[in-house]
Amino acid sequence: MTRHSARRTWTGIAGAITLALMAASCSPGTTSTVTDSGLPTATATPGATNAATATTTTTTTAPAHVYVFGDEWTTNPATDAQGSGCTPGATGLPDGVWFGFAEAWSTSQIAFDMACWWTGAKAKEVGLAHGFEDVYDFYITNDNTTVRLVTVAGDIPAKQAGADAGVITLSQVIANPGGSLPTTAPYPAWIYVNGGVVTELAVQYVP
Repeated sequence: MTRHSARRTWTGIAGAITLALMAASCSPGTTSTVTDSGLPTATATPGATNAATATTTTTTTAPAHVYVFGDEWTTNPATDAQGSGCTPGATGLPDGVWFGFAEAWSTSQIAFDMACWWTGAKAKEVGLAHGFEDVYDFYITNDNTTVRLVTVAGDIPAKQAGADAGVITLSQVIANPGGSLPTTAPYPAWIYVNGGVVTELAVQYVP
């Protein structure tokens, strides 16, 4: 494969809240009504001696990993780019799997410069539009210089370039991104955002 990228340079630079409502358990002789807030209240009827109470319990759970390793090779139908595409908006980064360059990274935060990874006929089409004719099965564009700071959920599962070592940890990948990559950032990578945080990362091998 031949690598061509419109990137300006290779060397530059919660959780889901579940509301569990315990409905009022009314004793015999009581009825339940619903207030404007949507919470049930107990209303005593004549002769009743006990009033039921409503209890609200809030439970925080870890984000479900909807986007996982392998999802990068799905095609976004809106743009034909790989993964969740490359047009998430000007600010923030919604849940999805995104390709770009890690300008700096740690187990708490990544400075992420989003790019577009194209494959197949779309890669050739985009390559020709950028002035390259010898595009084969992939092409990278990086026409937007915005760097987003994204939160990382700790020492998450990660893969080196080429994935020869299988799934290891992000701290291990930071120490050795793998492949023939340079020893300094930026690094081409896929990040998997679930619940607003990065839960997996895979360094992308580029020939």
